[in-house]
This record gives sequence, C-alpha cells and structure tokens, in this order.
Amino acid sequence: MAYSSKYWWTELALFVSVSAASAFLLTTLWAESLDGREETVSGLLFIIPGLITGLWAARRFRRHRMASGSR
Repeated sequence: MAYSSKYWWTELALFVSVSAASAFLLTTLWAESLDGREETVSGLLFIIPGLITGLWAARRFRRHRMASGSR
C-alpha cells in the first residue's frame, strides 16, 4: 500500500512543529530553573531531545495511519 503524499507532508509538519515546541519548552524550563544565575550550556542538550520527541510523534502518526488503512 502506497503512503499518501498528503500524509507525508502532514507527518513532516508534525515532526517539525513537535520538535520545535519540545526544544522551546526544554529551553524555557531550563532558563526558568536558573533563577537569575548566569550559566551556559550547549544547544544540543535541547535540540536532540526535541528531535527525538518529534520523530516519536511522526512515527506514531504514520503507524496510526498505516494501521487504520486510510488514505
């Protein structure tokens, strides 16, 4: 069964939006936890978990669409 290009674009948009939202949330939580202290940290500590969360969400979307058999 072929995967619809409409769902492919939806999956890509879901991946990008969930990744960005997760990275932003992690960054915000970390900044709030500093409570005014000056500290630096690599951005990879926020980007990598955000990308993993985005991949997980896109994978769940694809599995749901493939399991239901809808196009």
